[in-house]
Amino acid sequence: PKAPGTFGSLAALPLVWSMLGIAWWVQLLIILAVFFIGVGVSAAVSRETGLKDDPRIVIDEIAGMALTLFFLPMGAAWYWLIPGFLLFRIFDIVKPWPVGWVDRTVKGGLGIMLDDVVAGLMAGGLLWGAYKVIDLAWLANG
Repeated sequence: PKAPGTFGSLAALPLVWSMLGIAWWVQLLIILAVFFIGVGVSAAVSRETGLKDDPRIVIDEIAGMALTLFFLPMGAAWYWLIPGFLLFRIFDIVKPWPVGWVDRTVKGGLGIMLDDVVAGLMAGGLLWGAYKVIDLAWLANG
């Protein structure tokens, strides 16, 4: 009942981490499948409960975390999960533009899923950038 998005994101970590060992295109297919299933499930739950974004819906967090970590290369160390998790949660909670715009504008199951997808893309881009900067610094000094 408390912080369902955070707990949903935490629950997604082992599943998403296990995906990092498979080909990028298979990961992308899985993410797309989760997204489209999530749109349907979220729409049905919203209709049934009458809530815009029922807190029990966490499939959007799974898709968002998967997209965030999708940007990590195969073989990235496990500790990259921590900044990935934190970046995604920040974008999902704070909802800077365009995440907030999507959250306010896009309705139904698509809206429930899409704001987390955008948050995941933004977090993933930053995570990838940080990984590249740190990886290059390590190579230069190591």
